Amino acid sequence: MKRIIAKLTKPKHFELFEEELPELKEDEILLKMVSVGLCHSDIPAYFGTSAMGRHPLGFEAMVKEVSYPMGLGHEPTAVVEKVGKSVTKFAPGDKVTGVSSECFTSHMILKEDKRIIKVPETKKPLDACLGEPMMCVANIVQAAAPVFGDHTAVIGCGFMGLLTIAGLKNESLGSLTAIDFDEERLQLAQKYGATQTICPAEEDLQEAMMRITKGKGFDVVIEITGSLKGLASALQIVKIAGKGKILAPSMYTKNEVFTEEMAYNMMYRSPIIHVVHPWYCDDYMDVLKKAVEAYANGIFPTEELITHRIPVREINRAFELLETNPRGYIKGIVTFE
Repeated sequence: MKRIIAKLTKPKHFELFEEELPELKEDEILLKMVSVGLCHSDIPAYFGTSAMGRHPLGFEAMVKEVSYPMGLGHEPTAVVEKVGKSVTKFAPGDKVTGVSSECFTSHMILKEDKRIIKVPETKKPLDACLGEPMMCVANIVQAAAPVFGDHTAVIGCGFMGLLTIAGLKNESLGSLTAIDFDEERLQLAQKYGATQTICPAEEDLQEAMMRITKGKGFDVVIEITGSLKGLASALQIVKIAGKGKILAPSMYTKNEVFTEEMAYNMMYRSPIIHVVHPWYCDDYMDVLKKAVEAYANGIFPTEELITHRIPVREINRAFELLETNPRGYIKGIVTFE
């Protein structure tokens, strides 16, 4: 059978290709794609400046020489269309999600032992059950591990930040503060569990920190803006006496300057700075399963945060939205008919 796949053929330009799929092997499954989430970690490849790949010594690393055509997309939801004769984990008709590569395609073949799981029965929409980013959020929440009464802050109320707030809201915190420049996103943060909000355009960040935490600083800060400016803000508000914790799940892909003020705050605050990308996780599949169950059980309001559904034939427009992040955009998905 043939499939349609979108590939980047030069910086900032996708084209659609028709490809013949090979015969299904006995340990493989054929997936019919439903949706694929748009993720900022694909932006460097989209710009043609770098991509995820492998170092000549064999480990995963940044690749500076981008080659085309290139497949992107790693946040799939799909339905199993066919299985190989030795497959035991899946059956035709199963709804699945997880992580894979080159997912902007109508169909794909995977081995059954890849990072894909079945979606439990739920009335919530399958196209919003984005296992990969929800797993990332579950990993962040587990790593944050605030204790009873801790003052916790989330800097950046985009898709990941809002899901993180939703995941933290039942942790008996002293406060759960959302920080963003966008008032509409701060209102969403309150809807999903934030007890306090700070808009740095309207009040001084450190004065607000002193007021909310009664002068001690935040015990846990999750910085998820994708900019070193966000990390600089985290260093301004983390626990003053030292040994606070900053979680950094952001992917910093801009060439930005590390400032003197950041250096001083690192010295005086002496926080733990914890990078919590999926590679930190001890058991990816276990956390993925818990994340998908959190969606099915209504803990992660993912379906409410998808603001744009763009058909694959308009994938160039989808990435323009991802790049420009216009007002009202929170999360986009590419859909397949």
